[in-house]
Amino acid sequence: MKQHRIVPILLLSLIAVVMTMTGAGCSKEKFIPNTKVLDSDLNREILRVVEKYRRAAGRLDKVAILALIHPTYQDHGGTPEGGDDVDYEGLKTLLKTRFARTSKIRMRIEYRSVEVRGREAKVDTYIDATFVYDQPGANPRWRRLTDFNRFKLIRENKRWLFIGGL
Repeated sequence: MKQHRIVPILLLSLIAVVMTMTGAGCSKEKFIPNTKVLDSDLNREILRVVEKYRRAAGRLDKVAILALIHPTYQDHGGTPEGGDDVDYEGLKTLLKTRFARTSKIRMRIEYRSVEVRGREAKVDTYIDATFVYDQPGANPRWRRLTDFNRFKLIRENKRWLFIGGL
C-alpha cells in the first residue's frame, strides 16, 4: 500500500521539476497592450512622451513638440553626409518650414522595443504616417511615409526629452 503512494508522489515531483525547467506554469512576460514592449512603469513613462510627440505632430503643434526636445538634440538623418544633420536650432527651422506646407498629419506608431541605459533610452518603432503636403506649382496631395525609426531620449529633471530620432 505504501508503494502505491510513493509512485504518484514521485511522478508529481518529476512533473513539477520538468515544468519548472521548461518554464511551463511560470507567468509569461506581460507587454504593454498593442505593443511589443515589456510592461513596466518606466517603459510606460517613456512611451507616454513619444505619444505626446505623436499627438502634437497630428495637431501640427511645433510649440508642443519643441517642449519635448532637449537642447542637445542632434540627428544625423541616417546618412554619412553632414548636410542633413539637424540640431535643436535646425529642428526649430525644420518644423516651421515643413508645418507651413503641411495641412494634415495622421501618424501611427508601432512600438517594438524600449531599451534604457542609465539616463538614456532608445525606442524602436515602425511609423506609418500620411500627410497632406503642399508643393510649389502643384496641388496639395496626400503622401505616405512608412519606415522603422529609433527615438532617442534622455532623462533630465524628472522628464524624458528627445535627443534624436524625430
